[in-house]
Amino acid sequence: MRERVTCRVLAGTTRTKAGSRATTELAVLDALRSAKGRGKEGLSEEALQQLSLAISVLEQDGGVADPTTLDAIDGKWRLLYTSRPGSASPIQRTFTGVEAFKIYQEVDLSSDLPRVNNVVDFGEEIGYLIVQAKASTESRPLEGFTPRVGEGLPFGILGKSFNTPPARPNSRIDFQFDQAAFHFKFLPFSIPYPVPFRILGDERKARPPSPGWIDTTYMNQDGTFRLARGNKGTLFVLVKAPQEGVSLESQLLSAIEAKEDELVLSLVGLIQSENPTPQPAQSDRVGGTWRLVWSQQAENASPLQKWWVAPGEGGRCGGASLRHGGGSQQARSLQIIDASEGTLENVVDLGALQIRAQATCAAEGDARTDVNIGGAFLSVLGGKLRVPLPIKGTGFVDWLYLSDDVRVTRGSKGSLFVHVREPEAEAEVA
Repeated sequence: MRERVTCRVLAGTTRTKAGSRATTELAVLDALRSAKGRGKEGLSEEALQQLSLAISVLEQDGGVADPTTLDAIDGKWRLLYTSRPGSASPIQRTFTGVEAFKIYQEVDLSSDLPRVNNVVDFGEEIGYLIVQAKASTESRPLEGFTPRVGEGLPFGILGKSFNTPPARPNSRIDFQFDQAAFHFKFLPFSIPYPVPFRILGDERKARPPSPGWIDTTYMNQDGTFRLARGNKGTLFVLVKAPQEGVSLESQLLSAIEAKEDELVLSLVGLIQSENPTPQPAQSDRVGGTWRLVWSQQAENASPLQKWWVAPGEGGRCGGASLRHGGGSQQARSLQIIDASEGTLENVVDLGALQIRAQATCAAEGDARTDVNIGGAFLSVLGGKLRVPLPIKGTGFVDWLYLSDDVRVTRGSKGSLFVHVREPEAEAEVA
């Protein structure tokens, strides 16, 4: 069922206009929700088809031009997904498939000595592995650097490489490994990475050198979402890593406040991979009063829903409305859930006038809540006058992220919502 929702999110984005890019990025991130080990397992055939379609749409579009010349490509990128072709190296397949590790790519093309480093983070208490490489680009070629020309070492010891030319200008980073080491917190010294770069010249410094390369096949304007393909045929899906020392929740809410919608979508993709509630639909955290602060409305959402859930200011994203529920001083959009009683109420509070829809709800699995709207009405002057509204229907909510204070959900029509828990003193509506 979830895959069909994702297809609706992607519907219409094959136009690849500027506004549709973020929606297609979101389709990629949504398809990856069930992935384990950065794609090693967990993806159904439907999710893989959805992922392939969304990737194809984005790579055809290409995103920003000349990505390797832009400052936005610099920084720390977190790996969310990687394909696993038979040509990949055994080392690559081993580390990227371990769910407990975080994998990063550090790109620095603007410094005096451009570099691209790969980092495997084993956790704060253990340490990390860093594999460092000198970088060469079309606009800033490394002196004496010769791009890869061969397939690699015999018998595929470090994987088989390809010689495909870059698809567009200023998209390729050629790299030449020069050092690597494990850095463990419990040791006062580093341990060299067990690949003898100075001996295996094919991967470092043969005559002529035969290093590797990675192409940025898509990057968005803000430099928060990126697709790349390497010389071993591997696809990488990366998002810009969060700021050090600042929680993802704080960064998400700050991006919403600043109306940086592309950043919001990237953070949504990242935050759902760190959901603190393993079975959100079954959790006591579901209950309470939640205030809508941001939404992306699907194209097939009704005009009433688009106005209802977010009467504040908003932009456009791929033909789907991006609405900031906190952007208007005229209304609050609330959802009140009593999980123990199995009831849910949506409220648009305009002060003297309220629109209220009442529903029953029940968990359907670990991450989905079914919703049945039984009716709605206009409430005037604190409920002294009630005018029935012809609103009924069934649907569901998928819980992407749920903490004590923040929730991220997707509705049955594909719309995306970010809510914050309303303090009890402020939650009361007449």
